[in-house]
Amino acid sequence: MNEIPLPELSICIDGYLKGTEFDEKEVPSPADPRSTSREELALAKYKLWEPGQLLRIRILDGDKALQDRVEQQASKWLEFANLKFEFGNFPGAEIRVTFKGSGYCSLVGTDAKRCPDPQPTMTLGGFTINTDLVEIRRVVIHEFGHAIGCVHEQSSPSIDIPWDKEKVYQYYEFLIGWDKAKVDHNVFKRYEKSEVHFTPQHDPKSIMQYPVPNELTNGDFEIGWNTDLSEMDKIFIAKMYPK
Repeated sequence: MNEIPLPELSICIDGYLKGTEFDEKEVPSPADPRSTSREELALAKYKLWEPGQLLRIRILDGDKALQDRVEQQASKWLEFANLKFEFGNFPGAEIRVTFKGSGYCSLVGTDAKRCPDPQPTMTLGGFTINTDLVEIRRVVIHEFGHAIGCVHEQSSPSIDIPWDKEKVYQYYEFLIGWDKAKVDHNVFKRYEKSEVHFTPQHDPKSIMQYPVPNELTNGDFEIGWNTDLSEMDKIFIAKMYPK
């Protein structure tokens, strides 16, 4: 296998509890996708919290200064979504965050209720007080997007990225040792129309979209790093959690 000379990407792995990727017994979103803006990202249809709901967040480790940075960045969603976050040492907190381990992941929306306390529902692996602020902002907003129900934008039914699949398989095997099945799930997976709220317009600037290097696609297609909420993100989440 030839080494593929690409920069390392910080990849968020989809987090789902076994057997619960999309449980239609969950209460569906009160928003009607036919009436929402065409400028939207994708959101898991059956995993939304209630508009106006208070979500308690317990950070399980890390020093206070780092915890404060996470709170500051996570709360940017609340400027647009009708939800409330309260950070503290709450038993039974809906969202539980750890800095231990490696990699980034979060359970999607109300799946967090099924994860037994004190197991974490979100991992920000390796973060320290010395982690670059831009990296903290990018990752925290992205992972808290998952926590309130957003899925990866590249998995939306509205986008069909022209991947060069063989190069992608080689790249992720070389970078982090993923086999083809793991690449299929975390990179190539696209949700069914029945699983998510989405519209035909894909948002390449969404915080929920991670980079697509030109070297891993056919033709001339690429998406760069996104480090903050896009204008489309703001419009969409306000409609999914209306005030």
